[in-house]
Amino acid sequence: MALSVPASASASTSPADTRATVVTALDYNSTGWRYRQVPPGTDEPFFYERDFDDSDWTAGQEGFGTTSARGCSWNNPATVKTPWELNTDILVRHWIHIPRDAQEVRIQGTVDNDAQVYLNGRLVQTAVSGNCRAGAIDVVVPVRYLDCCNVLAIRGHDRGVASYLNVRVTYVKPTAASA
Repeated sequence: MALSVPASASASTSPADTRATVVTALDYNSTGWRYRQVPPGTDEPFFYERDFDDSDWTAGQEGFGTTSARGCSWNNPATVKTPWELNTDILVRHWIHIPRDAQEVRIQGTVDNDAQVYLNGRLVQTAVSGNCRAGAIDVVVPVRYLDCCNVLAIRGHDRGVASYLNVRVTYVKPTAASA
């Protein structure tokens, strides 16, 4: 069973003596992703685990997708940096540093069509987007799932016409208020 916790629209603030700062740990269109395209439903055991060896996978940049004019507004050369073939699944992985005192770690993004989102081997969301709905990926990860070095893994599934995947990871870092 996947955990999907609705995220608040804005960062919450702590007691009066602290302020919260939202930090982007991994932004949209980021580089350094390891990815592999596979036929739909292909078993790739444990690709989402921390110790999975992805060294023979291709390196790429988000957004993954097609530049079809019939797709969503993101299916254009300005936003698609790495091709993702239609009617395939894409497996992607990226390492992320998140400080131990981070709060409200949030994974957000867009997928056409569906995605399973994992952090450190745990399924945190199953997103069913249909046709490139913005914000279909949106989950706040429980702090107990975090380590200082984290692996974000996503299996995107495309059903034709256009494909697209692009995510970001943010967190809230409390800071002491100025005196």
